[in-house]
Amino acid sequence: MNDSRPEGVWDPGQYLRYGGHRLRPAIELFQRVDLDAPVRCWDIGCGNGEIARAMTERWPAAKVIGLDASAEMLEKAKAQPGSDKVDWRQADITNWAPNELADVIYTNATLQWLTDHETLFPRLMQFVAPGGVFAAQMPLSWGQASHRLLREVLKQGNGGKGYGADTLRRTIARKWVDEASVYYDRLQPYSSDVDIWEVTYQQVLSGDDPVLEWVKGSALRPVLTELGPDMAEQYLAEYGAGLRDAYPIRDDGTTLYPFARLFMVARRGD
Repeated sequence: MNDSRPEGVWDPGQYLRYGGHRLRPAIELFQRVDLDAPVRCWDIGCGNGEIARAMTERWPAAKVIGLDASAEMLEKAKAQPGSDKVDWRQADITNWAPNELADVIYTNATLQWLTDHETLFPRLMQFVAPGGVFAAQMPLSWGQASHRLLREVLKQGNGGKGYGADTLRRTIARKWVDEASVYYDRLQPYSSDVDIWEVTYQQVLSGDDPVLEWVKGSALRPVLTELGPDMAEQYLAEYGAGLRDAYPIRDDGTTLYPFARLFMVARRGD
């Protein structure tokens, strides 16, 4: 099949071809940003910078800024081809404010780590220029069996003594993403249009403990850091056994791991 796409035009299919499960929702959110020629674009919580680099390809005339709190992640982002077109900055999103209103504020799988969404989302929306777009995606994993088990083992495992301090268990128990209607109400007063939807991906994973390995890259990160190596190893053994029961390996050697996500794209009113 011939591809009639002109040279240099951003190709979402190319990103998805090699992206895997975590990049797919990021690309799908980015595709829903319906702007032809934004001038100032921010990727908030940019991580390795895939979307920030995609912004420079899709909108070559735009000033693209990739923001992350992690110096390590920014170093990885800077090392990738095409990263010289992005202005990389380190900052805490909680206190971040741009010097100028943005045409695009994009944030993928980041804001769930922050508290006080009641004020955070309206504040971010007010940083968007009239006619600009705020786009966010967050995982709806709090109620999934994998994450319920995470909390249960943390609280009741280790022979009933639990793992870590009470402060850690309270932090992990926080429901980090609200209902879709709640975010609609937070964004609507500042928007001419709000598109909000949920998707459940039936992720096909492979390996002996694929769901455990998945959660290690996200929700388990603060748990393992707080527990320390020895207690973390004990916790992982107990938690991993529960995950193997909840998500058994299928006859073909794969594991199905349903994973839900919440998307929102809001256009700033004039």
